[in-house]
Amino acid sequence: MPGGETRTGTAPEPAPAPSVRFGRGRHRDLRGRPFPGAALEPGAGGPREVLRELRTWAEREAEDAIEWYLHDKRLKRRGSRVISALTILLAVGGTLIPLASVVSGGPPQGWGYVLLALAAGCKGFDHFFGLSSGWMRDITAANALRAELNDFRMAWAAEQLRTAEGDGDLEPAALERRLALLTSLVEAVRRQVEAETAEWLTEFRATAQQLQEHAGPPPGGTGAGA
Repeated sequence: MPGGETRTGTAPEPAPAPSVRFGRGRHRDLRGRPFPGAALEPGAGGPREVLRELRTWAEREAEDAIEWYLHDKRLKRRGSRVISALTILLAVGGTLIPLASVVSGGPPQGWGYVLLALAAGCKGFDHFFGLSSGWMRDITAANALRAELNDFRMAWAAEQLRTAEGDGDLEPAALERRLALLTSLVEAVRRQVEAETAEWLTEFRATAQQLQEHAGPPPGGTGAGA
């Protein structure tokens, strides 16, 4: 995170507090932080103080979203690996049992078909509940958000180094540039979250339609009126 201004006579900006972490076993919804309205109240401070409050809020918004996706990725990755391991073990067992029966000359064993059916069920569970595809989306979203946050911090640091103010108020042009940087970060986080949510919704609808097709028409009729 870029530090505060280091020019002589200028107080450094304190680093924003670390983002909220998720406790073990907890996975709360991704909620936005309250907007720092107190920083915009009359008498709250000059432009530098308002910018500091807005920057802290914007960076925490991005950090919270990154942490949420990384936490969700870890949960889905574990589930995906467990399901994949079970699928492989069941498929191998379902293949070896009939072969062992043939080699030993014994009667055919029906357990092989049971294990193969369970392997197909595990594969279908992963597909319909989106474990593998979900953690891939999570890591993609987290990496994109981290890149946006790093770009913002580099641009903010470059703006601080380029601007040569003293302790007084920021020039209007410098103030507008920093507000533009803050706005771009907030919008980038919003766009990324909305894009990932839309992708999840599309996958969810496709899965629901596939489940309905596999279930077949309801008993007693085939049409909506029935």
